[in-house]
Amino acid sequence: MLAPDSNILKFESIPSHILASMHGPVIGAAQAQIVARGGLSPGSRRRVREYIDANLEESISIERLAALVGLSRCHFARAFKQSEGVTPHHFLFVCRVRRAQELLVKTDWPLSQIAIASGFSDQSHCSRRFRELVGLTPKKYRWLMR
Repeated sequence: MLAPDSNILKFESIPSHILASMHGPVIGAAQAQIVARGGLSPGSRRRVREYIDANLEESISIERLAALVGLSRCHFARAFKQSEGVTPHHFLFVCRVRRAQELLVKTDWPLSQIAIASGFSDQSHCSRRFRELVGLTPKKYRWLMR
């Protein structure tokens, strides 16, 4: 049942009758999708994602995101993590690094300007988080992508 050289359980290796007993009827193990219960509604997820994308360069608080979908801060954080698989803070961090990646490839802006345009407080913060997620410094990433 476990994939060689990993601890990840693959759906293909689980008999469909076991999946059906755990999560309802299954047409085929390869087509099995377990629907998450709880979390944000599809409309709320869309509104939050659109707001983040449109306001990424600004400071975005969990309180503001929670108010956007009409939830308390704590309820929103739990629902968001259940829907997205990561905390709102980590999600913002990933979105900002992706924006920095786009700007590094598409523009000749200095890194300090890219950091601010991506919503980081300064170039140092951007570089540290970028290297943490991508595994390369922004300068090396830009050089490799050109």
